[in-house]
Amino acid sequence: MSKHYNPRRKSDYRNYTTVSDLKTMAHGRWVEILRAAGVPEDALNGRGGRPCPRCGGRDRYSPMPDVAERGAVLCRSCHHAGTDPRAGDGVAALRWWLGVDAAGALRWLSSYLGVIDDDATLVMRRPIERRLSIPSQSIVPERFELLSKVWRQNMRPEYLRRAADLLALPTEPLTRLGVGWSIEHKATTWPMRDDVGGVIGVRLRCPTTARKWALMGSRAGLIYSDDLLSIESLKRLLICEGPSDAAALMSIGFDVVGVPSSGCGGELLDGLCRRMRPAEIVLMADGDDVGIKGMRRLADVLMIVAPVRIVSPPAGVKDVRAWVVSGADRSVIESAIDAASVLSIVMNGGVA
Repeated sequence: MSKHYNPRRKSDYRNYTTVSDLKTMAHGRWVEILRAAGVPEDALNGRGGRPCPRCGGRDRYSPMPDVAERGAVLCRSCHHAGTDPRAGDGVAALRWWLGVDAAGALRWLSSYLGVIDDDATLVMRRPIERRLSIPSQSIVPERFELLSKVWRQNMRPEYLRRAADLLALPTEPLTRLGVGWSIEHKATTWPMRDDVGGVIGVRLRCPTTARKWALMGSRAGLIYSDDLLSIESLKRLLICEGPSDAAALMSIGFDVVGVPSSGCGGELLDGLCRRMRPAEIVLMADGDDVGIKGMRRLADVLMIVAPVRIVSPPAGVKDVRAWVVSGADRSVIESAIDAASVLSIVMNGGVA
């Protein structure tokens, strides 16, 4: 028996017809297929000599003239005759773009073509590993949605547990926020959303150094769970600064939206709150002047939507997460909210 024999290899392909059959079914449809996989549409038509949508190299990428029939694309830096996978057809292009092996690409293609169940891509034995950089020249919103989904699938239970332990929080709110794992960046990923739930950017956090940064091309968006939009009668919406504060408040049962930084995200919050119509909005400020001033700026925007209160942690407590970690439960936070005055508009503008 060959030392390279893999007893699982046949089972990887048992749901397919044959590779040849799949390629025949895909013939003439590769632009549609690759676009569905997240490849930007403008990278699948026209001339070459453009930035690569995967590695960002300038003037290195070209779709082949017969890309619709064969699915072949070429990048002189990251996908060519000397790379693995080797450029040549649509299956190779799927492997290159999605970062999967041949079995994973064929399983994805089989699912798309309807040969196997639509959920088959979610039960691959091997997690998808997406390795790419997003150049600003080829940003399309759908890519952040796709990246978040792939990285969420990459998140293993032990990684999630470690990420939660570093924040001194349970794993449940991180799961609801869609936290994932980027193998390329060796960081947890936190999707940022617009006011209708679409992912418009991704924030990353290194579990070793706690360094925080955003994926290239990301827009500064809101941090909230996608199930928030399904609440019909929202009594009280809490707004805080950053994803870890949002996770902390979610861990004790609040409905929460995190803003990207102090005082930012007002336009998106206005759209979200007008859509959800909460009975009351509570702005949870960090325990410093910058945090309080930032929340007052947001109050200026939101007071016409619903009654607004501003609450900050007790003296000596840095932020909301530290407040929760120190032992504040829902009843403690609610007591602080109830004790805060409802803001009112003053004649010279602003709030009081």
